[in-house]
Amino acid sequence: MAAVSEGIVAVAPAKKVVSPWNRFLTLPFFFWAVQHGYHQWATLFMLGCGLLDKADGLVARIFDCRSAFGELFDAITDALCYGFGLVVVAAYGWAPAIPVIGVITLGIANTVMRGIYVKRAGRTTNYKSYAMERLVAYTGYLIGFATAGFEVMYFYWLFLPTMIVILIYDTKRMLVDPIPEAS
Repeated sequence: MAAVSEGIVAVAPAKKVVSPWNRFLTLPFFFWAVQHGYHQWATLFMLGCGLLDKADGLVARIFDCRSAFGELFDAITDALCYGFGLVVVAAYGWAPAIPVIGVITLGIANTVMRGIYVKRAGRTTNYKSYAMERLVAYTGYLIGFATAGFEVMYFYWLFLPTMIVILIYDTKRMLVDPIPEAS
């Protein structure tokens, strides 16, 4: 971010249009589509949520308006959006409930450990895990598999042990390994 004058910070105008909050606007439409059995519309709204996530990150990089809080907030919005999507598809019987409960439980555990990591660091920071980032993105695919009815049991039950393995590895990195210095 660029300082303007006397501590006032300029924010890119595009960042006001594309923000993490915009992703939440797709969720009521997603719920409506699932509730009425409109599989293609549900897929479209969840895809819109993912595209807004990508656009937000891109705008932050282009206009150099990234922050540690923004990265952390992005992780929180990922959890809320995709967690909501998983709960809805499971509640309407489009996805198996047990793996969804497992994924959400592991997601909560990951969030708690990220909080401990921030406390250990003594500053607002986002724990970076390439593998977990890919799993979060794959959660969007899981919701898409459920809305399309595509091999749902296979993908959901395969996802759960994969997430467990990655979370075990990340647990060591978040709770035991030394924390990198602030850049």
